[in-house]
Amino acid sequence: MTEVCQPNQTGFFHSCGQFSQCEQNAATLAYQCQHDSPFTPKAGIIISYILTPVLIGIGILGGMGGIYMSLQFQGGVLKGPLLEMILNYSQSEATHIAYCFMFGGTLLNTALLMFEKNPEDERRPIINYRIAIIFNLAVPFATNLGSSLASFLPQLYTLILQELFLFGVAPILWQKAKDAKKAELKISEGSKKENTQNLNDSNLNPKIELQTIEGIHEQQEYKISDANSNESLYSHFKQESENILPLMPILFILGSFGLNQIFIQMRSTNPNKPSYVGIEDCTWQNDFMIFILILANVLYDYLIWQFGTKQEKQFNQINFLPKERYFTPISKFFKIYAGGFLAGFVSGFLGMGAGFVMVPTLLFSGLIPRCASATSAFIYLMISLNNLITLLTNHYLDWQTILLFTGLAIIGGSIFAKIGYILLAKYKIGYFVILIVFSLDIANIVSQIYYGVVFGKRYGLDYLTHANKECQ
Repeated sequence: MTEVCQPNQTGFFHSCGQFSQCEQNAATLAYQCQHDSPFTPKAGIIISYILTPVLIGIGILGGMGGIYMSLQFQGGVLKGPLLEMILNYSQSEATHIAYCFMFGGTLLNTALLMFEKNPEDERRPIINYRIAIIFNLAVPFATNLGSSLASFLPQLYTLILQELFLFGVAPILWQKAKDAKKAELKISEGSKKENTQNLNDSNLNPKIELQTIEGIHEQQEYKISDANSNESLYSHFKQESENILPLMPILFILGSFGLNQIFIQMRSTNPNKPSYVGIEDCTWQNDFMIFILILANVLYDYLIWQFGTKQEKQFNQINFLPKERYFTPISKFFKIYAGGFLAGFVSGFLGMGAGFVMVPTLLFSGLIPRCASATSAFIYLMISLNNLITLLTNHYLDWQTILLFTGLAIIGGSIFAKIGYILLAKYKIGYFVILIVFSLDIANIVSQIYYGVVFGKRYGLDYLTHANKECQ
């Protein structure tokens, strides 16, 4: 909704804010709030740009350290206190800028994680790409569905839902910080029993199956008609599991992402801008594309499930990684798929919170916490890429703003995350990162209340209770 203002009015509740100006629109002749250019040399803006890379670096640091709660930090938790409260962006503008934060942060974070090794087997990557396939079947579709529904929701209701989410997250973060501190104190005293127990509880052997399967493969006598064929299968699967970027999983993931983007971009989510095929918003053709999108996803998902099921039957035939089955039985496939769908929907609908759904699902699927965190970061990259494409195609922000905030996130990851990671390892204070995220969660709760009160006073309750998009 456009923020209409009256020129020459003064006072905190009767102005556009410290970084916005009340200017006349040449087309409509109405006076509207126009935010200053992101390159305006004002003290508050400059200080915010100095803080942003530091805070983003802490968020990425959380991901690198296996603290999955911090993955929400890259955009979602910064959205309120920094973008809305300090820089005075509207909720819609802040959400779109947060997409830039998330993309820049997750891009670098994932690039670093790709070269890390599985703690249980140093020959395998830390990211579990096979389980990521299932998540990425659901995430792009669910993210776009969530964001489409959110566009019809009044800002007041969005604020309430975000507040409920943040209140629910706060005690989880606090407990996580207490647990992390307790664990680190025990390790510093020389006791590693708890760490060993955690590895046993993760349903994985101290050395993952790849390190023992060679001995089993040689010792066991398989009654198989074609031993050479099975030997070839084993070598192929082993090589693929050790690749930094395994070809087939990456192709499946990109295929799902591309398929969703083709049909999503055929729809219009902007009343003032038709899609690239000429379909306008608020028409039956636009709604019909959702049905086509669902049908395309069902068919693609079925083909991938068939492939994964066939592959895992071959795994069983040669006893390859017997504890890693994600497509069979089908009930497990649907549980993982449901986790990905919920994560994508929450991210699109609220602009935050996907990691709080993804990581528990990944842990439930048998991944150890470190691998669950890394796999979640990789999936989060696909979510943020989807959000960024939506932002670009609908021209919600100009190129200067996109490049600036994405660049700040990348700087934060490349410099401050590295510095923080060294300090964490040296002083063993990983719990401190979670405390910072907890503090920002509380700050975000305050800032959302601030946003509702201030913007409601400035533009009236009607501004908060009317949907951002309305179809006549």
